[in-house]
Amino acid sequence: MNEMQYYETDYSWMWEIAGFIGAVALAIGGFGWLLRKILGVERKKWFSPSSNFVNESHEKINNYFRWGNLAIYIMTLIIFGFQKGALYFIVLSILIGGVQELFNAYMEKRYAKNPNDYKYTLLHYPASMVIVTTCALAFLPEIVDAFLKELS
Repeated sequence: MNEMQYYETDYSWMWEIAGFIGAVALAIGGFGWLLRKILGVERKKWFSPSSNFVNESHEKINNYFRWGNLAIYIMTLIIFGFQKGALYFIVLSILIGGVQELFNAYMEKRYAKNPNDYKYTLLHYPASMVIVTTCALAFLPEIVDAFLKELS
């Protein structure tokens, strides 16, 4: 009698998600630390605007990106619904995040004190996307298959 009873639930998916989150956090954190050491870039504080922006116009345009992204996400979910909207949401997040990081790199190249800041920005985002994709394929193959079926 190895079959589950009607009152039992399979919670193995929780370990897969926990493994995915842990592996992504460790890999991105480790890669960021290594890249900062190689390029000689200081770590930016997470919630401190003074260390994340090189000037006021950078902060202002970055806020436009954030609020514009939110509006686009909400419109995507309204237009496509929550079923197909999830895939579009992920694709839009990657694309808009890439454009935002390119803008950040441009501002850092022009105005930052450290000449390697923009290099860190340009290398960290694509590497992070590769890490997330690789970990998703390793830890969450069923979810990846569901997204691929939705594409076809």
